[in-house]
Amino acid sequence: MYQEERIQKIQQLLLEKNRLTKNEIMEQFNISSDTARRDILAVTQSGLATRTHGGIMLADTGNKVLDFFERSNLLLPEKEKMAKKVVDYLPENSVCFLDVSTTLSLAAQQLKKQCKVYTHSLDNAFALGVNSLVTTHVFGGELDTDNRFFFGTQTSGEIQRLKFDLAFIGAASIEPDGIYFKEETNAYVKQAVVSCSRKVVLVSEHQKFLKSAPYKGADLAQIDVVVTDCELSLEEQGYFKQDCQFIY
Repeated sequence: MYQEERIQKIQQLLLEKNRLTKNEIMEQFNISSDTARRDILAVTQSGLATRTHGGIMLADTGNKVLDFFERSNLLLPEKEKMAKKVVDYLPENSVCFLDVSTTLSLAAQQLKKQCKVYTHSLDNAFALGVNSLVTTHVFGGELDTDNRFFFGTQTSGEIQRLKFDLAFIGAASIEPDGIYFKEETNAYVKQAVVSCSRKVVLVSEHQKFLKSAPYKGADLAQIDVVVTDCELSLEEQGYFKQDCQFIY
């Protein structure tokens, strides 16, 4: 197994268990002490973990919401699978909103359907801007350089004049009463988009149930479909409305 593949799996284990020892990593992947040490160094450099005596643990006990670039290489195989499910779900000739999200950025790169896409994501705009099948509209304003999205006072007004067939939205955290975001400006955009969408699709890794963020973007009762990377528990499914569809 290549180091890049091991790093992805170590990150997944770390999100599940909060901490790992070097011996656990050696046993899990049947690697030497030196190789495990190099893997630990790579994981800590990603910002997800900090070193401990004999291993690593999640930074800030795992509930820190990372910036866009810090998230971009985490759980990459899972995100690529989720992105494909998003593209498969999106119908031809639809009008949709594509949120700022590392997973939805991958979906924008994979999208090969004729449709109209609205977004406030810089990375989605770059990916879709070279796609002749997609008509792309970017909401403008000031650029949040850490999180790669535009925001401005005029954005909500622009959104209110639209009706999306689907809105694909991410989340910084998923909590029993709603989905939350780290930035107040980003939450305002989601509130406006959700209110102007015929169907709302939440696209998020399961580990977002373990996170915490301050600004609510939508109630879970407003979510029609959930695309995630593993099956939710019955308790987690119960947070959503009865007819919500789950795609794994």
